[in-house]
Amino acid sequence: MNDGRMTVLPDGRLSTLRPVLSARMREAAEMLGEGAFDEFFDATMRSLFVAGLQSAGAHEGTVWLLDHSRNNLVPRFNSGPNATDFVGRFRQTLRAGMISMVVATEQPICENEVHKNQRHDRALDKKLGLITCSMLAVPLYFAGEVRGVLSAVRLKRADGAVSDPAGFSPEDLRALQLTASVLSRLIEHELIGLSIGLEAS
Repeated sequence: MNDGRMTVLPDGRLSTLRPVLSARMREAAEMLGEGAFDEFFDATMRSLFVAGLQSAGAHEGTVWLLDHSRNNLVPRFNSGPNATDFVGRFRQTLRAGMISMVVATEQPICENEVHKNQRHDRALDKKLGLITCSMLAVPLYFAGEVRGVLSAVRLKRADGAVSDPAGFSPEDLRALQLTASVLSRLIEHELIGLSIGLEAS
């Protein structure tokens, strides 16, 4: 009797291929961290990320991926007006900065008054002439492990006299966490399709 639940049993013919598929996905995931992300991060993924940022009330956000050495986070996509100034160029060492803590702990952060926190690395702010006032950051998982970080920020210009924007709330953090969860699934779906030679529809 059908009780309305969907039950899909594993196909034994495919079980022997699992190690091969997992290894191939890890290889493909490494390529993303080395610069292949621009082509891979398609319109659907971009729209999802931007919608998540809007839901969280962020001014802009960044997809950071670990490089091959796993010593640095590299910005691979940014939704703001200064994206071309640092995406793919800047390196955030894992030895400093708040987003690096997210990789080390695999825990999200919701930090307001970021610019007053001694752990905040100001190198990118100085490069762009901005002050990061509030930040959300959550780990991004795919191919079996943490591969990067999604960050969302509220900013002000360093040369302005305006007051800080309002901080983020726990609800804003949950919105970004949901975005990271769905984005992880989309990335894995695409990696599986590429690994077995299927074009994503």
